[in-house]
Amino acid sequence: MAFIQARISRGKKYWSIVECRRVNGKPRTFILEYLGTANTLLNRLQEEISLKSYSHGDTTALLNAAIELDIVNIINKHIPCNKRGIKPKRDGLTVGASFLLAAIGRACHPTSKLAWYDWCKETSLEYCLRNRFKNLDSQHFWDQMGALPPEAITKIEEEIVTKLISRQNLKLDCLFFDTTNFFTFIDSTNDRCDLPKRGRNKQKRFDLRQVGLALLVSREDQFPLFHQTYHGNKNDITVFKENCSKLLDRLRHITKELSDVTLVFDKGNNSKENFAKLSQTQDCYYVAGLVPSHFKDLIKEANKHFSEINIDDEILAAYRIKKEIWGHELTCVVTISTQLKEGQIQGILQHLDKKHKALNEFKQQLENPKGIKKFTQSEIEEKLQNIIKGQFIEDILMYKIINLGNSKLSFTYFIDIASFNKLKEEILGRKIIATNRHEWSSEEILLAYRGQAKVEYAFRNLKNPYHMAVRPQYHWTDQKIEAHFLMCIIGYLLTSYVYRKIKHCYSKNISHLMDDLKSIRLACVTKVNNKITYQLEEISPDMQEVAKQLNISNENMSSKVDFSGYI
Repeated sequence: MAFIQARISRGKKYWSIVECRRVNGKPRTFILEYLGTANTLLNRLQEEISLKSYSHGDTTALLNAAIELDIVNIINKHIPCNKRGIKPKRDGLTVGASFLLAAIGRACHPTSKLAWYDWCKETSLEYCLRNRFKNLDSQHFWDQMGALPPEAITKIEEEIVTKLISRQNLKLDCLFFDTTNFFTFIDSTNDRCDLPKRGRNKQKRFDLRQVGLALLVSREDQFPLFHQTYHGNKNDITVFKENCSKLLDRLRHITKELSDVTLVFDKGNNSKENFAKLSQTQDCYYVAGLVPSHFKDLIKEANKHFSEINIDDEILAAYRIKKEIWGHELTCVVTISTQLKEGQIQGILQHLDKKHKALNEFKQQLENPKGIKKFTQSEIEEKLQNIIKGQFIEDILMYKIINLGNSKLSFTYFIDIASFNKLKEEILGRKIIATNRHEWSSEEILLAYRGQAKVEYAFRNLKNPYHMAVRPQYHWTDQKIEAHFLMCIIGYLLTSYVYRKIKHCYSKNISHLMDDLKSIRLACVTKVNNKITYQLEEISPDMQEVAKQLNISNENMSSKVDFSGYI
């Protein structure tokens, strides 16, 4: 048992914690801890310790990924020098360093540039980079963004993607292209920008101006390999046509053989002109969806010859044929999707409910005895056509104009059950997938097209309000908007890079990863003598292997990485 013992040395009394043990049968005293004098012991007992912790895992993992991909140097390489021949700096940071800090912020916690430091000071970024960022306000980021020429964005992204592919040995067998849009709160009277326009917003905010984003992602881990911002009022067909050449140039740059790549895109991007553009490049292979209503003869033929095939343990009705589409010989596979069919039926029923309400209101207006306006038959016809127009609706919702006497007209309406049943049996649920990969099996063609969901997954991540989000964005000039989108794409690419490293030992998706990495925290202990020590808090068992794979440990902290050369 341990006890406290005093001893006198040079006239002073010193205390120690000792323990009595037997050695060769005789008791001996062993000193366990020297406590010093009574005053020293009192000071130690009264010593105050302050403790603060910072989120560490998420920022450190992204920072290490950025160093591996050389993000800062690639950006700085394309920043023009000032009049003195020097790369611009602000608050001691190069443009590339500021872009990286903003991109990490977007990936971890999307916020405005003004609120960036409020987030930063709760993380270990300042400790890891041995720098203070309290001066990094919105003006700092605006000035740094302003130094980026818009024409440099493509070159920067191209170099980053090339570096990514070489380091990760990324397979480029199937790449997926699609478009989406992001609403903004830019005032309608603001004429300082041209990109934001009103259009068909995919989040139903038709009252706001929006900016479009075209994106190409890889099959593996959905890395963004190409992006382009565009005017918010452009449809998908126009965007694909305008960016087809840029897209093919990117593919040629990042792959040795274009013929090894298959580009996959959905029916919204297809047109006769777009197919012609792709066919001009003989070694360009693609899998594309076609709009069934544009190829009714093909659907009619397929309905007579469906056979069953197995796709991922799912039995599907499918019909394969080699057919000329818009002057090009393509292999077409027509399938019936039960899920799509059920969704289309539900959509038709919802639209019919809205049409019924509109028709009833118009009918009451016509039959109102106090009604002042009298409609002619041609006016009623025009109004009814406008009400019932819509995909599938005009084929099953019928009307008949009737005479009420006294020069008054009205109408009755009904659903043509026979036409509705025919629609269900012969049209709904049909998909047409076309490709110039004639050697592929039907299963390979369908699996490739199903991969289109991967780019949709990337869009969902970019619209996640908690991590990797494009919004909020508070920029109102085209140059700043394009620079902002580049920041967001870099943030998403870095997150995908980290996820690829640990996905073999991590079962959740990429969005959950950022929350779990945030739980790895760095503790800062400050004693009364201002001695400061840093140490990782205890890591939860389910994150220990993840931390190990990302080299996050007390023995290998990011603070040991010399980042000064990047800043």
